[in-house]
Amino acid sequence: VGCLWVPTSGAAEFTVRPGKETKVVFVSRAASEKFEGKTSQMRGTISVDPSALRDTAAVRFEVDLASLDTGIKMRNTHMRENHLHTAKFPKAVFEGASIPGRAPAALTPDRPTTLNVEGTFSLHGVSRRIRIAVEVIYRPTPARLEFKTVFPIALADYAIERPQFLFLKLADVQTVSVSGVALEAPAR
Repeated sequence: VGCLWVPTSGAAEFTVRPGKETKVVFVSRAASEKFEGKTSQMRGTISVDPSALRDTAAVRFEVDLASLDTGIKMRNTHMRENHLHTAKFPKAVFEGASIPGRAPAALTPDRPTTLNVEGTFSLHGVSRRIRIAVEVIYRPTPARLEFKTVFPIALADYAIERPQFLFLKLADVQTVSVSGVALEAPAR
């Protein structure tokens, strides 16, 4: 999967690392139960010039799926081995990114900006183009990007078998929320 963006001379590189400011959560609903799976094991990069946004940016995020925790050890094992197959497909990846439509010319420091971001999401051996709304706040001192998004994932779109236990039948569409902070990397 290639990036859609050619960096300009003013582009800065921002880095996302696993930790307390990084959160990926999926919410799974069933007729009689709702639970979450969480991880802080996301890493990635964002290349963008906050003062000249234009219509594209280069991003790559990877989430370690084996680190997802639902709060119940047996459920974690079942999810990883029988549905996500993390031994074969260890990561979920979002890559590329174009900002279609009317993107602002720049990110206004310390103010939230919502961008419609398009890229390729790869999960369970399947890659699909998706478009999501992402709220971004550019903090110039120290230079960082704070971001958050919520989007649906249909299990069938990624060839993930839907768990069905006796009375517990999960919805085919799961809600995923991602938030984090990307710190500007020092110039090389």
